[in-house]
Amino acid sequence: MIVSGQMTVASPREELWAVLSDPGRLAQALPGVGDVSVQDERHFSAVAHPFTALGETRVALDFEIVEARPGEFVRIAACGRSGENLLQLSIALELASAGEETQASWRAELLLRGVLASLLQRGLGELLREQVESVLCAGARISESDRGS
Repeated sequence: MIVSGQMTVASPREELWAVLSDPGRLAQALPGVGDVSVQDERHFSAVAHPFTALGETRVALDFEIVEARPGEFVRIAACGRSGENLLQLSIALELASAGEETQASWRAELLLRGVLASLLQRGLGELLREQVESVLCAGARISESDRGS
């Protein structure tokens, strides 16, 4: 499944990019994620707990910052498992200055296999869109908090 979108984020472009391209800070922006382990400047692992029709599902994920162009672009890949379920995600985010804000354009490719694919198929596109927007807004809050420190 491919989903794309755009949104304006209340954060300067360079600051938002700094959050999205740093595994430790990016992990803080991911909704419903815990047990984060940063391996290096490009890799981290985390456990997500998405809610499905069966309740909360534990998904162990490995993330990689695959490509980064300072201040303007970042591509993130993730691969994870939960029982027989498989999740693969690649998301490319392009950032452009919009005054004191950032115009973020993104494109995500998601592959789900197993029961999770069946449980989430109808609402998966909207769920993915909500998650990306949540990460971008959390990234703005993190950059604002960093500015205040």
